[in-house]
Amino acid sequence: MLTSTWDWIRLLGFLAYFYFTVSIIFGLLRKSPFVKSHKNLIYHIHQNAGWLGLITVIGHMFVLIIDHYEPYRLGEILFPFTANYQPFSSALGTIAFYLFLIVILTSDVWIRTMNRSIWKKIHFLVLPAWALSLAHGVLIGTDSENPVILLFYLISAGLTLSILVARTVGQLTKKVDVSTSHHK
Repeated sequence: MLTSTWDWIRLLGFLAYFYFTVSIIFGLLRKSPFVKSHKNLIYHIHQNAGWLGLITVIGHMFVLIIDHYEPYRLGEILFPFTANYQPFSSALGTIAFYLFLIVILTSDVWIRTMNRSIWKKIHFLVLPAWALSLAHGVLIGTDSENPVILLFYLISAGLTLSILVARTVGQLTKKVDVSTSHHK
């Protein structure tokens, strides 16, 4: 039962990481050459999970401010490396938040006004954002010693990295096939 702000901080942080992981996995799958159908469904899962991640991370940050045990000031949340409690680990979460925010805003709010190649470069900031959020959760999370939580982190990281590698290899193979077919 969620009875304390600390329980809510942990739950919202964990959910934010989960939603961002789902968003990244489905984003990678959508543009992967080995996924041939359900691209629209995959896109909607990708987009909605990203927004759910953003909403839950904002909730996570808000509850950190109202927590009585280890309260954060607004500046500690908004400015990396200024937190009294674990400044480095806290900063990883803050930087990840800003990167996720930039990706979501450029993808869903400003995309129609942006150059496509610039948008694509910005969009890939989601990968370092995700890695920072994983490191933040592992380093500062009080549940990181729980074997179930550690297993979740390992599975989510392994799955995400496997899909990233498969997509990259698939796209490189596709480019090689296209370039060799032009030289015949």
